[in-house]
Amino acid sequence: MEKEIEWYRTPVQEVFKLVKSSPEGITNEEAVERIVLYGYNEIKEEKKISGILRFLSHFNDPLIYILMIAGLVTVFLHRYVDATIIFLVVLINAVMGYVQERKAEKTIESLKKIVEVKARVIRKVEREIPAKEVVPGDVVVIEAGMKVPADARLFEVKNLTVDESLLTGESTPVEKFSETILEKTATERNNMVFAGSLALEGYGKAVVVATGENTELGKIAKTVKVEKGVETPLLRRIKHLSKFIFFIIVAVSILNFIIGLWRGYEPAFMFLASVSLAVAAIPESLPALVTMSLAIGIRDMAKRKAVVRKLPAVETLGGVTTICTDKTGTLTQNKMRVVRIFAGGREYDIEGGSILSGEKLPEHVYLTIKAGYVCNTAIYSLKDGEPVTSGDPTEIALLEVASLAGIKKQFEIIDEIPFDPAVRYMATAVKEESVEIYVKGSAERILSMCRWALVDGEIVELDEVHFRKIASELAFQGLRVLAFAYKSVAFEDFNGIENIVGIDDLIFLGYQCMIDPPRVECYEAIRKCKEAGVRVIMITGDHPSTALFIAKGLGINGIAAGYEVEKMSDEELKEVLKKTNIFARILPRMKLRIVKLLQEMREIVAVTGDGVNDAPALKRADIGVAMGSGTEVAKESAEIILLDDNFATIVEAIDEGRNVFRKIQRILAWMLPTNVGEGLVVLTAFLLGIALPILPVQILWINTVTAVLLGTTLVFEPREPNLLKLKPITGELLNPAILFRIFWVSLVLVVGAYFLFFKYYETEVARTVAMNTIVFFEIFYLLSSRSIDLSFIKTLKFKNRAIYIGIFAMIVLQLAATHSPQFNAILHTSPLEAGMWIEIVAVSSLVFLLVELEKYLRKIRLYKNLM
Repeated sequence: MEKEIEWYRTPVQEVFKLVKSSPEGITNEEAVERIVLYGYNEIKEEKKISGILRFLSHFNDPLIYILMIAGLVTVFLHRYVDATIIFLVVLINAVMGYVQERKAEKTIESLKKIVEVKARVIRKVEREIPAKEVVPGDVVVIEAGMKVPADARLFEVKNLTVDESLLTGESTPVEKFSETILEKTATERNNMVFAGSLALEGYGKAVVVATGENTELGKIAKTVKVEKGVETPLLRRIKHLSKFIFFIIVAVSILNFIIGLWRGYEPAFMFLASVSLAVAAIPESLPALVTMSLAIGIRDMAKRKAVVRKLPAVETLGGVTTICTDKTGTLTQNKMRVVRIFAGGREYDIEGGSILSGEKLPEHVYLTIKAGYVCNTAIYSLKDGEPVTSGDPTEIALLEVASLAGIKKQFEIIDEIPFDPAVRYMATAVKEESVEIYVKGSAERILSMCRWALVDGEIVELDEVHFRKIASELAFQGLRVLAFAYKSVAFEDFNGIENIVGIDDLIFLGYQCMIDPPRVECYEAIRKCKEAGVRVIMITGDHPSTALFIAKGLGINGIAAGYEVEKMSDEELKEVLKKTNIFARILPRMKLRIVKLLQEMREIVAVTGDGVNDAPALKRADIGVAMGSGTEVAKESAEIILLDDNFATIVEAIDEGRNVFRKIQRILAWMLPTNVGEGLVVLTAFLLGIALPILPVQILWINTVTAVLLGTTLVFEPREPNLLKLKPITGELLNPAILFRIFWVSLVLVVGAYFLFFKYYETEVARTVAMNTIVFFEIFYLLSSRSIDLSFIKTLKFKNRAIYIGIFAMIVLQLAATHSPQFNAILHTSPLEAGMWIEIVAVSSLVFLLVELEKYLRKIRLYKNLM
């Protein structure tokens, strides 16, 4: 396409000539040729920071600055071994951070590919294709909820409004039209739609004029934005915690340096000892381990059909206290089928197709089915006897019954009012012998628009109370009831569909009744929610009787209707929310209000949605959950997308969110006591004025190898059972139990190391024993840290090969560090006798026994409190 063409100023017929297309679109063969010519409809990803710069960024940390300065000073002091180990600590920390960050980001990138954006195009027939396959010349169909796949010139429009805030920054929706704009303008090109914008209302058809990087969005992308690294509120809290610990340890290290000088130690030795203390005590690998835990969490959620769009959602999920869920498709199977038709004053059973297999349908049945066929935007066709469908399951069910009835498209649509949940109806005007207007919607809405009814082939005055009662009786049987009406208008009297349906003079045809049974897995999922302290509220636009029928079977009780909610003040509604779990005939604005009030009541709210009008509630919720089959507008507003539209998947995601949080707590519970303990071992020596039980070079060794071989293994720990039986997470990373454990475990480490050190006091063997005691202490404590609450015996059921591989590698390295002459020279260690190793294992294993005892006593105390 020539870029200088001003498409908005070009008449539609000329546009079609320029792109070599027509209102019927292009052929599949032409589309293939154009993909070769123009490429896929994709925009290159944001410019990535090079791998080298990303790796170097992991040296940009205050701790690393201190270590690098310390390394240079030790080189200047000719302490080359110590300098080598310091630089090795720096390098290993950077490599760990880089590897973990790349794994996290690759996981997120792979998930983006799972949720593929679709586009509806006309290639002689209407069909759905991946948006990346759209080419110039394609005719795209734009409906409310869709994301515009490419820049296109509109040629048919009906009440179309579009959100172009992605391009303009303006949140006000833009009204579109198809007429040619004569004046030259840089901004108000309202006969165009642009890639990345979202259709909010109405309907339109447009011919594509630019794809990929030739679109307005593509031109903006060329200004080059640099991608941002993965960071979430939890990661920021972890970094703040690390910085807090860092400043405390730096202060303690300076104090340690001063005390050492006062005690008469050499400045060079004290400098290295103080740096070693800082290295030992500061958990520098913590942010990398947390990032990896989050990445594994979202990978596991994706396996369960829950795609996380925004990483902080993983953190929030574990704290959800209330789920506001749709009914249709989420709690139910979303496999709609019409099972009954009420028309002409009587009911017809559709199961088995008996009424449809006759030679001629009664007129009232035929018109009721035809109304569902005409008022429809779904796609339904048969290929080799199998249905090929796309669109809303309710509309597909209407097309299916119309197909069985032999109804085919033999008319031209001349006007339409798209379905809007706020008004609860859709109307379509078609050109036949006269203008036939068909309307579908909720029973209450359609009956209020009618004055007449078709009964036994005659048009009679409508008995609204009678037909409302029939709708309620059908809904009470768990059927979803859609009502239909029509009116014939002479061509000369037709002056727009709004003017006809707005005078409440339609002829009521009847009801099509559908069944959509609950998902089998939802019974168990809702039971799990109750155990987990998570409340389930059904919010639906369906009839109260239909909603109550489904909800009661699932164990959800207490109902309020939309008209009742409308009349309530905020305070009254808050009181109702305390005991009501079913809300029927709810409009989108009511749904948003319910979410806001629940949040004011200090609930952490997850909200499901699939339509355009659900977007405000999805954005407002603490966790917005969009359906995979829903609109692009809903998906853009949500943090999580359910690929299977299944309520049970939300519960699984909450379980995984709690698992991620617990995993991070386990990492903290293992890392902080061992780091603090190592630091206290050094500080105690200088406070008491005694010989160091471990040398600075040995501290650096311990910190380096344990962080890599032991600390990282907790990231791969499988999910604990029964997390959903615990209360929702309140965001307390370091709870009292973990803080208490940090205190006493670090003290046990110090006592154990000094106990054996004093036995062989002031010898190289003593320091070797102390060093190995600390390492084996961390190994035994790691085994007990696989769960904060569960005993070690119960954790044996969890498969985590990494932890045993890490422990084995750690033991092999320690044997080498103790008995290898090369390591002896570097680390100032000596070979140990078998009896010494037995003493090391005996003393260091005490922490394992004590932690297991603490878990048992805490469990007993909790049990007594519950009695």
